[in-house]
Amino acid sequence: MGKTLIYFTLIVGITAIIGACSKNEDDDTTTSNLLTCTGTSTGSGPTIGSVALEEATYLSTCFGGSKVKMEFKNNSSAQYTSYAYGDSSCSGTPSESSFCLESITVSSTTVTKPVYYVDNSSLGDNVTGYATTGTGKHNSSTLYMSIYAESTSVFWLEQASDQATLDSNTAYTYKFTKQ
Repeated sequence: MGKTLIYFTLIVGITAIIGACSKNEDDDTTTSNLLTCTGTSTGSGPTIGSVALEEATYLSTCFGGSKVKMEFKNNSSAQYTSYAYGDSSCSGTPSESSFCLESITVSSTTVTKPVYYVDNSSLGDNVTGYATTGTGKHNSSTLYMSIYAESTSVFWLEQASDQATLDSNTAYTYKFTKQ
């Protein structure tokens, strides 16, 4: 598996998502409100297979110079924050972009791929997750995801701005841990 292909695919996907979420200096408070999830508590985040993720904040490991934070507000919305660093080890001060990801829908379509361990650049065992989508509250764009829930406090994710790119990804690349 080519690490270059994984990095390219993720960087293109993250760049498209962040670009779609960029704010113009002339934006009014209405736009700011569209970037923020308010959510209503239902007690849990989305259910992935038989695992109900918690209504909590999850932070990913570093991959390709970026980290992602997802704060589930309920079972169908999350505040999505991307941190872009100047190097591949995610050191220093990142640039930050945040938006509300709502209408999170977990389908019954399974996605079996290996997990990717960044710390030693190796593939782990194949795991089965689920095809998932979410909609940007501010611009109605769709984020395509495959999510594998290891437990209520750990999940793996791969994402892209379109289904074809997501389908070509070769592994679950971001490991999220409850904070």
